[in-house]
Amino acid sequence: MRYIFSLLTIMITAALMITGVVYVLARALSPVLSASSSKAWQGMLKNLREHLDKRYKNLVPWDKEMLGLLSTNRQEEKKSGWWDAISSGVFSTIYHEPVLAYARLNSGKNAVTLARISDREFVFRHKQTETEIWLNQQPFGLYIDGKLISAGRGGKLVGTLEINKEEAAFPVVLGEATAATLTNPKIITSPNPRAMTLYREVGAEEENALLALAILNLTGQA
Repeated sequence: MRYIFSLLTIMITAALMITGVVYVLARALSPVLSASSSKAWQGMLKNLREHLDKRYKNLVPWDKEMLGLLSTNRQEEKKSGWWDAISSGVFSTIYHEPVLAYARLNSGKNAVTLARISDREFVFRHKQTETEIWLNQQPFGLYIDGKLISAGRGGKLVGTLEINKEEAAFPVVLGEATAATLTNPKIITSPNPRAMTLYREVGAEEENALLALAILNLTGQA
């Protein structure tokens, strides 16, 4: 009888522990999987913003030259851990100035990345094979299979990122021609590599598109 009672006690304790773990995981993952208008989603973005405010305060001002000066060099990288699931870092210019900061929360195949330059904020909601993108808290586009599509029901193709992991650079087509190439972060051929090489001047919307694709590429989400 005592044996049966002890066995039941162990089983009940184990069940309670498993239930507790499942509850904690559900609470942790729910912000990533929730709707973008929910309090959980907004609370998670608030946490990511506060993380960037605390760790990366002094980003250099962004101007039209910065797009070509952005490098693949990552500084002050923080990896996620048991107590803090947020990973983060800051990318510098080729002159080692901190210019682009990011913070990411992963949950299995889903993740949220918040990236910031001095005058803009991008939010990337990665859901398996597609990524929803917001710019300054407004819908910007959808990235799927190398294609960037503008937000809204009448979404149009904004740009294409032609990824070949064996190549050192990936062409970016905006309109009907290649506007730039993005450096493959896995194949670095220079001690101070630029994140992209521009082939022509770009307008404000094209700059936002290139920057969004560059962030996806630099953070390994493209």
